[in-house]
Amino acid sequence: MEGGTTLYFGYGSNLDWSDWKNWCERKNEPHDGLVEIGPCWLPDFTMKFHYFSRGREGGAADIIENGRGHAVPGVLFGMDPATLNAMDRKEGVGVGIYERKKVRVALPDGTFREALTYCVTKQHVQDRFVQPTDHYTHLIESGLKKRKLPIGELKNAIENFSPSFPLDKLFVYGTLMEGECRHSSTKQLCNGEARVATTQGRLLDLGDFPGMVHGDQTVQGEVYNLDQVYEALQTLDSIEGFYGYDSNHSLYTRTIIAIETEQGTEWAWTYIYNSNNDEPVQMIDSGDWRNR
Repeated sequence: MEGGTTLYFGYGSNLDWSDWKNWCERKNEPHDGLVEIGPCWLPDFTMKFHYFSRGREGGAADIIENGRGHAVPGVLFGMDPATLNAMDRKEGVGVGIYERKKVRVALPDGTFREALTYCVTKQHVQDRFVQPTDHYTHLIESGLKKRKLPIGELKNAIENFSPSFPLDKLFVYGTLMEGECRHSSTKQLCNGEARVATTQGRLLDLGDFPGMVHGDQTVQGEVYNLDQVYEALQTLDSIEGFYGYDSNHSLYTRTIIAIETEQGTEWAWTYIYNSNNDEPVQMIDSGDWRNR
């Protein structure tokens, strides 16, 4: 809760404003209290269709925890108390269909926010794939495309493909870049050539390596395609000292950010430095590790 506003992570049909508004009008519920904040990602989760919705006449989306390398794209909204009650009703919380769940989502700048989302209750999960209708999946697909979010995770869920690793890009900005001391690891874990990329943040000089933190500076880097996503991130987590999202002892945190390339806006995994505000470090004004 933030000043009476509940942050909500939407990943299904609520990405379509008309679908939400139409439901509210049919049920005489308020709709304008659902305020979009922006696109985001939920790491370590996977989308599934294993619940039959009578209202949708087919499978309805759910998300489950699934570990390293998985991620579900969606949108962060704010809801006032009346809209939260309406959302509970729409998701069938009172009759035990979906239930509230607290999650931490990654914003385009790599920072995390705690939000509320909805997951299918155990008693309504079926031990099989439940085919969604084309109309329902189109609501989600159009909502993702509208926010320039990829649809790979949705497609994998529709095809019941497992495991699903929808995000295979890696943004590096320091010693993993070409010509730097740890680039051999990048070559082993990635395929293809480096592409120039930038993102928003601040670059700190930590001596032998840099650390990127939240900020409004342009950070220069490279983007690569990961070969085997799970195995690559497992190795990178070890290199960067990331011990999981529940750990308070990680040197860096693996997150998902928006980057800019010649192709436009893309999304990539990267590692954000867990800065101690009392730590005396120097900022790299150029935002470029090679030009520090």
